[in-house]
Amino acid sequence: MGVWAWLKGLFSGRDAAHGRPEEKPLIALVLLLSEPRDLDSTQLAELATVALGNDFCNDDPEATDYFVTGDNPSFILRNGSQTFLINNFPRPYMDDPHKAAESIAELRLRKAVREHSAWLSVDLLGEWTADEIDDVYRTIGKLTAALAEEDCLAIFAPATGQANIFDLEMRERLCSENPLELFTFSPHPPVVPVSGDDPRLKAAVSQARRSWSEFVSAFEERHPEQHFAVKARIGNEETFEFMWLTVTGLENGYIYGRLDNDPIELTSIRCGDRVRVPLKDLNDWLYTSGEQMIGGYTIEVLRKIQEEMQNG
Repeated sequence: MGVWAWLKGLFSGRDAAHGRPEEKPLIALVLLLSEPRDLDSTQLAELATVALGNDFCNDDPEATDYFVTGDNPSFILRNGSQTFLINNFPRPYMDDPHKAAESIAELRLRKAVREHSAWLSVDLLGEWTADEIDDVYRTIGKLTAALAEEDCLAIFAPATGQANIFDLEMRERLCSENPLELFTFSPHPPVVPVSGDDPRLKAAVSQARRSWSEFVSAFEERHPEQHFAVKARIGNEETFEFMWLTVTGLENGYIYGRLDNDPIELTSIRCGDRVRVPLKDLNDWLYTSGEQMIGGYTIEVLRKIQEEMQNG
């Protein structure tokens, strides 16, 4: 889920305002939250003890190596030779989240930025060298994973300008050898605003509909290890989205299946719900055969359109 230059620019401005040299990137991970979070030094010490495997104390004046001190909105966490600032602010991360959201091509991330009302971050304090940075990010990743809950909408890396929709399954990736790899995959298919008149998209949809019989034949002879999915229009005349669903049946001009991801605006359905869509609302299809993916005609078109939107 690409690099959002506007986010990096916004934070560079904030760094300058706080006296941080703009050429020195902020080594941190930021969680955008749906609502403000209650947090205290005792909770942080307990979380850090579990996450990092060291025995952290809180507000102990005699502690020198592993401790947490402070109060909302900012705490200091000492982990041996590393020192971190834990921020917990009950306000949006940027001054105007609605304006910032307008420049984001991917609609899920746009919604997360627009609707978040608070943020948490783990920031490295002090100087660092290139040799130390990987180990620092591993510590930040583990602390961020410990802080991540269901109220997390998105995650952002100020140093690289990368952002992604957050999913609780990402906590495992945050605890890996390279936490920043979580920005190279998306927990949901990307959704971009595209005109139905775009000739590239119209051609892709037309190709998917013309070749529908190929999908039907493969589905009728399917094997357990195969995956069959279609993208179709879901909703009503006023509010609808084009969404992928795992196909479970084909009958009498209808496609039956389970939604593969949560909608953005529709509130009556969610990921995993069973749905039935008429064949006339088909937008795309794909299925797997071994390691090969067959179909998916709109995927590459939408990827190119997303890149064009991000690059201006």
